[in-house]
Amino acid sequence: MNRSPSAQLTPLQQTILDVVHTYPGQFSRSGLAKMLVGAKSWQDTDFPEYGRLSKYRRKDLGYQVDILLQQHFLQMDVHDRLAPSPPSAGLE
Repeated sequence: MNRSPSAQLTPLQQTILDVVHTYPGQFSRSGLAKMLVGAKSWQDTDFPEYGRLSKYRRKDLGYQVDILLQQHFLQMDVHDRLAPSPPSAGLE
């Protein structure tokens, strides 16, 4: 599967990528969604991005993360945390 050009990413997907690039390996899929929507169950509100996507549902963000994983923009590390994929991933 070829990796889509980043120009075709939605603003929501770009925001998700930006956060994962800023904090690689710090979020599980659900943890990232909780932090970005500003869930009360998310304990660490010190992230500047906390609640940044509060108009979305966690389920919507999870779906977008799944798309980014499938398109090889993101990958899961050995601890099941989100990390950016290497630039050449999916381009073979």
